[in-house]
Amino acid sequence: MDVRSTSRKPVEPLQLVEQELRLLVERPVPLTLYVADLDGSLPDGWLDMASLRALLLHPSVGFATRGAIWVRLLTLTRAGGRAGEEWCTATCAMALPGLWRIAGRLRREVPELAVELQQVMLCGFWDALVRLREQAPTMEQPGRIPASLCWAADRAARSFRNREAEHGRRSSALGDGAAQQGTALNPETVLELAVAAGVLSREAADLIAATRLDGVPVRVLAERAGCTPESLGMRRRRAEVRLIEALRGGRLDCTPTADLMTQR
Repeated sequence: MDVRSTSRKPVEPLQLVEQELRLLVERPVPLTLYVADLDGSLPDGWLDMASLRALLLHPSVGFATRGAIWVRLLTLTRAGGRAGEEWCTATCAMALPGLWRIAGRLRREVPELAVELQQVMLCGFWDALVRLREQAPTMEQPGRIPASLCWAADRAARSFRNREAEHGRRSSALGDGAAQQGTALNPETVLELAVAAGVLSREAADLIAATRLDGVPVRVLAERAGCTPESLGMRRRRAEVRLIEALRGGRLDCTPTADLMTQR
């Protein structure tokens, strides 16, 4: 299957997070959270994720209360398996307003990298989430958690943008002839090198190979794995960002293969 042949506009990574949130809300048994015990002024009852996000954005919710809710969310992301993935998605969705603002600024600066930068933003967000959730229960100002996560996403994206600009300058300096010298490794070999170098897990490499090279629909693999296509697609995106960064950074010698990862 030629992944380049499709003319459909790819769903942007942040749009995919919003879609996943909608699935968590609209499914027969929605993902819900009880927060009334954190502040007497909060609604008494289990809140679905759309209601929780609206609550977090409401000006009547104080800084300390908002922080307590975020601590609870981060704690829940430590759950294993599908439950942990769902809480990671939900936590990211709570920060989407801030992430969209960052993405909008970056799109104006480098529109040609809009999708890639959103992928990197999400990776930066999740990496920071993993670090912060260990500190969250003892943080003096947990109300800063959402800002810290968004700042991490912004820093990751801007670092990637700067590396891409430097890569472009180096490529121009080498010239087209020099850039085309040698034989590029095939994608399967690159994935094996990425596993050997610790860039990708075996599971992540197999996921990329099956969906990008063999043409197996994400939906089919998700059914086999017992997860949603959206969560599996997000997992693939995170792996692809790691692979692209390794290629761009010279850790793997097969730069042309990075083009594959920009296709749906």
